[in-house]
Amino acid sequence: MKIRKSLSASIIALLVLLITGSACQKEEENTIMPSITIYKEAGYVSTDTSMMAGEEIRLKIMLKGGDFNITNFVIEVLSEGSEKIYFDTGMNTSSVLWHGSFLKSSAPSERWQFKLSDREGNSALAGFTITLDTGNSYRPLISYASTVLGAQENEQTGGCLDIIGPAAYFHHEVAVDVILQEKTDILYYYFGDDENTIASPGANIEDEVFTVNPANWTIVNTTRYIKTSLSANDFDNALNDSIILANYNEGDAKRKAKNLRANDIYTFRTHDGKLGMFHVNEVTGTTDGSININIKIQE
Repeated sequence: MKIRKSLSASIIALLVLLITGSACQKEEENTIMPSITIYKEAGYVSTDTSMMAGEEIRLKIMLKGGDFNITNFVIEVLSEGSEKIYFDTGMNTSSVLWHGSFLKSSAPSERWQFKLSDREGNSALAGFTITLDTGNSYRPLISYASTVLGAQENEQTGGCLDIIGPAAYFHHEVAVDVILQEKTDILYYYFGDDENTIASPGANIEDEVFTVNPANWTIVNTTRYIKTSLSANDFDNALNDSIILANYNEGDAKRKAKNLRANDIYTFRTHDGKLGMFHVNEVTGTTDGSININIKIQE
């Protein structure tokens, strides 16, 4: 009798284990994973295509979680054996419609990969390949020699630059004028360990630099910079944007050009996608000092 009871208990325990295991397996199989949807709309890139160097890559992507919130979104660009992170951001949301724009480099072929993950480590992957349109005709450059910008306490020369002109305005003028804010692509200041710095309103500038932080303006433009190893002769002889395209990589660009010295040469991209470069002629003083640069920018 005891043997039968023991056997029955064992059978029941086995059935419970099988049912529980089956339920867990079913639950795992039914886990809703995160997803990436690349929108197919006019003006946006969504599938394999061919583009000219310097052409804008516009993206519209729906990032959606499944059973768990999404926490990280990464854009990788693979070309000629190199791998660059063009975008990497954290989040904690069920979904988000993401917009972004980049520039096609001069690489013959680029594989764009979009990676999304949730808080449990589940992931989604999407992507496309962009090849170089070799029928490209490079854009000519506009040159501005000896453009002088003043640091934040310079009372003679403004440090907020409208490149198209060019024209420099004082920070206190721009802080109260939306039209000037819209025109300000570059600003210059001196601060802390970064010393002589060329940045832009969207560069996460320290509160101590200006009376009104540019981050609090109504219009906050962001320009990104890359330091190059180009020579003064390279800069002077540049007639079109080919040299800028070869020396500007979206994945390496920074919001500040720091510790500037004479003969430094940087490439940059403004908020509206225009590429340019500047050569430092001279740096003078500190918070009341100035910087003298030559600028070349796409027509």
